[in-house]
Amino acid sequence: MQKRWLVGGLALATVMLAGCQSLGWSGDALRTEPVVKSVHEPDCEGDGCANVNAAYLRFPESPQLSDELERRLFGLASGLSDSPDGNAMGQARSFDAFADQVFAAARSARQDVPELPGFEADLRADIVADRDDLLVIELDGYLYSGGAHGLPLTSYMVISRDTQQVVDLDDMLLPGQRPAYEAALKRAHQRWLKSDQASGLSEMQWPFALSDNVAPLADGLAVKYQVYDLAPYAAGQPQLMIPYAELDGVLEARYLP
Repeated sequence: MQKRWLVGGLALATVMLAGCQSLGWSGDALRTEPVVKSVHEPDCEGDGCANVNAAYLRFPESPQLSDELERRLFGLASGLSDSPDGNAMGQARSFDAFADQVFAAARSARQDVPELPGFEADLRADIVADRDDLLVIELDGYLYSGGAHGLPLTSYMVISRDTQQVVDLDDMLLPGQRPAYEAALKRAHQRWLKSDQASGLSEMQWPFALSDNVAPLADGLAVKYQVYDLAPYAAGQPQLMIPYAELDGVLEARYLP
């Protein structure tokens, strides 16, 4: 009788597990699902209409992280323009609200310059690392508002699996170690100046600048800059790498490999 109950219990557990998997349950609090949205400016025809596209992620088990990712992703647009009510772009908390801001900015710009090309906003969020209980997401935006070229923007979002919280550079640094981080970043900048990407740059014209936009990747701590931060637009978005060997005693041990 005991063996019959054991077999029956195992069979029931197998059925329940299969059912959970069929519903997409995996037990991972940081499980992600893709979100893809695209919208054309309503009631607008021709080349001057605005378009908004987004391909990002949501956390089915963690709505607060989904909200935070959207806040950060749509916040990349803060420098695009001003909305008609005077509030800065990039304050939207949903795709629809963000698209409405872009469309309002496009309509306002066309009133001044009717032949202005259409605004474009393309946003993405992708996982670039999942290591040592850290999930690293890269948020990318490309925003075009009628100039000679669009504006690429990148921001990192680092999430601790232990706490399911977003962590920033200050959370990663040991107490009192920011000067050591800045010194390591300056050394990384000197190495970058010798790269092909920085070829021909004048350090006097494009001096070193600090950045807290960091991601703990497999090969080291990546520090991402926006265009014009360290170099002209043609040089793109520089990424400096700090080897973990230079960050021993600078970063908390759990952020080192």
